[in-house]
Amino acid sequence: MLKRNIVKIILDVSLAITFVLLMNPRVFNGLPFHEVAGLVIGVAVLVHIGLNYKWVVNTVKNIFNRSFSGKVRFSFLLNVLLLLSMTAIIVTGILISKVVFPHFSGGENHDLRELHDIFSKVTLALIGVHIALHWQWIIGVFRKMFKTKDGHWHKKSLAAAAFLIVIFAGTMQWLAVNVKPNEEALKPKFEHKVAQDGETKAPSEFREREFRHKEHHGSSHPLLVIFSHFTFWAVVIVPVYYMEKRMRKKRKLSV
Repeated sequence: MLKRNIVKIILDVSLAITFVLLMNPRVFNGLPFHEVAGLVIGVAVLVHIGLNYKWVVNTVKNIFNRSFSGKVRFSFLLNVLLLLSMTAIIVTGILISKVVFPHFSGGENHDLRELHDIFSKVTLALIGVHIALHWQWIIGVFRKMFKTKDGHWHKKSLAAAAFLIVIFAGTMQWLAVNVKPNEEALKPKFEHKVAQDGETKAPSEFREREFRHKEHHGSSHPLLVIFSHFTFWAVVIVPVYYMEKRMRKKRKLSV
C-alpha cells in the first residue's frame, strides 16, 4: 500500500509542477513545451484516475447513500469539475495550437485564448482545494516515507529527497539560462502581418490585449513560476484545510 501511495505522490507532485509551469507559456522553449506538456498532463490525469478507480467506482455507486459524508460528496463533485475544466483546457489548447496541431487553428481566436486562460485559472484554484481536502493523506504518506515506525527520521530518505530537490532546482536554473522561447511563435498572426506590411503600430485593442497578456504571466523563470503558483496554492490550502478540520471535529462531537 505504501509503495502504491508513493507512486501516487510522485505522480501528483509531477502533475502539480508541470501544471504550474504551463501557467506561463514562455517557460523553457515556449509553445513546444507548453503544448506537448499539456497533452502529457492529459494522459497523466487519466493515470491518476486509474490509480484511484476503486474510490471513483465506489463513490459513483454510493453517491446518494446517506451514510456518505458531505466531504466525500463534495470531493467527488470537485473531481468532476476538475475533470471538466482540464478537458476544457486541453480542447481549447488544441484549437489554438500553433505547434502540435497547427491545422486545427483557424487563425487568431482571442476568445478561445481567453477561455483557455480562464479555465486554467479556475483549474488552478480547484487543484488548491483538492490538495487541501487530501492534505492529511499527503502528510501521512510523507511521514511514512521519511519516518521510521518508532518515530525517528529516516536519514537516507531525507538525504535522497534533498539531493533530488537540489538536482531539480539546478536543472530548472540551467534550463532557464540556456533554453529560451521563440518569441515570434508566441506573437499572434496579426502582429506578424503588421510586421510584414511594414506598419509601425497595431490597433490599440490589439496592443492592450498583448500588454495584459504579458503582464499577467510575469517572469518565465521556472523556479519563480513554481514558487508563485505554489504560494497561491498555500493561500488556498491553509483556510480550506482548517475549515474542513473544524467541520470534522464538529461531526465527531455531534455523533
